[in-house]
Amino acid sequence: MRKVLLTGITGFLGSHIAEILIQHQVEVIGLKRSTSNLSRCTSFADAIKWIDLDNGSDWKAQVITQSPTEIIHCAWIGVEANDRNQWSLQAKNIALLIDLLELTQRLDLKKFIFLGSQAEYGNISHKVSEDDAVQPMSAYASVKLSCLQILKTYSELNNINWLWLRVFSVFGERESDNWLIPSVVNTMKTKSEMDFTGGEQRYAYLYAGDFAKILLSIVESEIKSGIYNVSGNHTLTLKSLLVQIRDAINPSFLLNFGAIPYRENQSMHIEGDITKLTNEIGMIDFTDFNVALSKTLNYYLSK
Repeated sequence: MRKVLLTGITGFLGSHIAEILIQHQVEVIGLKRSTSNLSRCTSFADAIKWIDLDNGSDWKAQVITQSPTEIIHCAWIGVEANDRNQWSLQAKNIALLIDLLELTQRLDLKKFIFLGSQAEYGNISHKVSEDDAVQPMSAYASVKLSCLQILKTYSELNNINWLWLRVFSVFGERESDNWLIPSVVNTMKTKSEMDFTGGEQRYAYLYAGDFAKILLSIVESEIKSGIYNVSGNHTLTLKSLLVQIRDAINPSFLLNFGAIPYRENQSMHIEGDITKLTNEIGMIDFTDFNVALSKTLNYYLSK
């Protein structure tokens, strides 16, 4: 039976991965801190074997006892925009990766899966493939790439199947309140207008439910070690997304496009070529975007 050790399980992406694994009878071992907020995991928390990171070295012994067959490493310190250039904060992420890699010496591990980021590519203006050059423009992206090199080197030296997933723009239920869609929904419920950039940047939005299905396929499939983009399959502008949200929630709400300047080095076309991934796991049955957005908006409107 598959047993997945999942870090970052209480976060947005981690909670969606945990939920779909449990639905498909995969045993989930959740690595968390004693102070972690479990609200995203409420409906399935009882099905998870929890291990607290802040139990000194005991957490490692517990992981060895549980004997996971796969590790999915989602945890990351400093994902918020204000933290992405805090070098000392970002560098703290390296230690947990090394701890997990060293634990693999005591496990019969089938795969080590790490969530990377499209930020590793830097300023992008076209659909990018895994062969495109990386050009990190933040501490966050630089440390992600450092972790990639550590994972690749350690895994190759120790014969571990490793997968680095460059995740693009994911949306859906259970995002942090200050992220785009929940913050816009909350503002539209209480105010009459909101300022934005010109909104011309294009994103290949990926629904969180589809992201979770992709991770399930990766866990269940035989896949070559390497870097894989994980992205939606079509793009739309930020402006068109916001207009669609406005029309669904509050048609009289004013969207002040152009009131905020684009940030320096703003990427204008954020999309990953997923050919390499689909060659390994098969074609992806994406949820219709309008259906996914409607589910997402209903979730935030009901909160």
